[in-house]
Amino acid sequence: MNQRLARLGEIECQAGMLRARLNRKIAELTQQTVEASREMEAEQGQLREQIERFYWAHRDEVLAGGRKSVELPFGRLGTRHSRSLVVADAATAQRWLAANGLDRYLRTRTEIDREAIRSALLDENGSGQAEAATLLGCPQLRLRKSEQFWYEVNPAERILGHPPAEKSPAPKEKMKPHNNNPTTARREQALARIS
Repeated sequence: MNQRLARLGEIECQAGMLRARLNRKIAELTQQTVEASREMEAEQGQLREQIERFYWAHRDEVLAGGRKSVELPFGRLGTRHSRSLVVADAATAQRWLAANGLDRYLRTRTEIDREAIRSALLDENGSGQAEAATLLGCPQLRLRKSEQFWYEVNPAERILGHPPAEKSPAPKEKMKPHNNNPTTARREQALARIS
């Protein structure tokens, strides 16, 4: 059993190292992409502004003959009529709608607070026994009891002889499998590819 816990700890450490490396690579690629696209996005914004300025300055010419849009070799442009509701102060608007009998325009969201009910049912000091009994009167509510297995492995430094992956990754030599398990070998290959 102890060997299995040690192996679980080793697997968790290796998986943590894989995730940490993956997250570092994702962060690097994200930063590179942001830097590479910054110039393009700026140019894209300038081009949009120039096209829109031209459109508004020459709208009558562009939309000659009552058209709503114009088809060009590389795209289309035009305008659409849009209407959107602007709410300057939602709380004041809600009070006004309620005071003027316009409740149908108000939306109320109600949901079960599972944690509050669970706490009330598990209250051991007896202060809410009557309420707990009332809650249990609801045919759709019940408190399910179960015994759940758990395990805890010792820190990686005690199992593998080095600090956990979050602090400082172990050298590859220390991560060699303890046996010839093919799953472990594949995991080691994945670790090598990422590093």
